[in-house]
Amino acid sequence: MRDISEFLVEIGFKQPSQSLVRRIAYDAPCHLMHAQRVTEAPLELLKSIPDAEIVPLAGYESCCGGAGIYNLQHAELSSSILSPKIAAIRASGADVVATGNPGCIMQIGAGVLLEGLKVAVVHPIELFDASN
Repeated sequence: MRDISEFLVEIGFKQPSQSLVRRIAYDAPCHLMHAQRVTEAPLELLKSIPDAEIVPLAGYESCCGGAGIYNLQHAELSSSILSPKIAAIRASGADVVATGNPGCIMQIGAGVLLEGLKVAVVHPIELFDASN
């Protein structure tokens, strides 16, 4: 099993042609970073998008607290893990957070919604596709 970003980088993806003016923060999902050791490919795809600005996200390598159904089984602890992530997103000034795990998308998405942030949370491939 391979991540789509890893596959696209390996085969040599076509450079996107559509401008996408966004401030994008990348949050590395645990499964990708720690289990599969895929760290650069998602960023390579995001950096190829014309007019997209990739902004640093403090704690990008840390868990968001979603962890499968952990956020449902241990809501209070999950929320305390998510809190610094949401603060980092706010501080980054990003209008989009890209992360490659559906659980992380839901967890971070719920956090930005509850905090009233106007930040979209999407899979990196959604942004890459929008720029092609």
